[in-house]
Amino acid sequence: MRVLFTGGTGNISTACTALALEKGIEVFHLNRGTRPEREQTGVRSLKADIRDPEAVRRALGSTRFDAVVQFLAFRPEHIETDLGLFADKTDHYVFISTCSAYKKPSLTPWITEDTPLENPFWEYSRLKAACEETLRKGAARLSMPYTIVRPSHTYDDGWIPGCFGSGSYGLAWRMLKGLEVVVPGDGQSLWTLTHASDFALGLIGLLGKEEAFGEAFHITSDEHLTWDAIHRIIGQALGVEPRIVHVTSEYIARLYPERGAGLLGDKAVSVLFDNSKIRRLVRDFSPRISFEQGIRKSLAWFDQRPALKIPDATMNAEMDDILKRWKAGYSF
Repeated sequence: MRVLFTGGTGNISTACTALALEKGIEVFHLNRGTRPEREQTGVRSLKADIRDPEAVRRALGSTRFDAVVQFLAFRPEHIETDLGLFADKTDHYVFISTCSAYKKPSLTPWITEDTPLENPFWEYSRLKAACEETLRKGAARLSMPYTIVRPSHTYDDGWIPGCFGSGSYGLAWRMLKGLEVVVPGDGQSLWTLTHASDFALGLIGLLGKEEAFGEAFHITSDEHLTWDAIHRIIGQALGVEPRIVHVTSEYIARLYPERGAGLLGDKAVSVLFDNSKIRRLVRDFSPRISFEQGIRKSLAWFDQRPALKIPDATMNAEMDDILKRWKAGYSF
């Protein structure tokens, strides 16, 4: 099988690349080549900016793929461009959408792929839902086989998952310094964190399967943790007790609307993802890495790169400001 990943060196796509190579899949990456240190041995690199269609056409040449996995489409116009680029280049187009597009809160905390896509709080989620609709209509017009995949909060080595950003050492740094950390609400809403290697099992298992054509699948862990538990597990791995301060999501949203959008429209709402659909089609899909294991892997990755164990300036500024105002009783 020959597969093209747009990007291929990111948080999720790196693990998907590793598993694809392990399974003997011929892997191509289409990216700008700005992260050569993250390219894996055995990958064939096609250098082009996905936002430059003519450059992409030149990079693709006459090569055809059994599957194309689009990790970098965030707006409907990105999908429209892809329809023109890949309709005649692949037998299976896979769009990476998001579980944040699901309506929350729903009538039941259990989320299936049939749960409506409706997020009035977060533009990112609404645009991803619009991408899905554009893909459905365009694929029908062009008779292009497609699948939609919706990850939730997925992390890999080098990520410390939190509700104020995950792609840095920032949260761990605050805990190690003994600084207070903001946790939304009462800290008891349930959240799902998925290790990228577990997500990869589901994604790679879908490629080329006709039963997946025209379908949507979310791929998440089966482990559900409260936000307090998530922070305490991180603290335990660091050997410290986190100093948690609970602040309502609405309060955070009033101070920092962009941050609040992801809380009110996603992270602050308890959801449980039903993975029975992906399991029916990908029989070996079984999330294996608990958050306790995954966070220790991520921290070990940072330990090997001490230069990256630095504070996150944006996270610190926001948390410090929120804590100052909250404790002072500041109201709007």
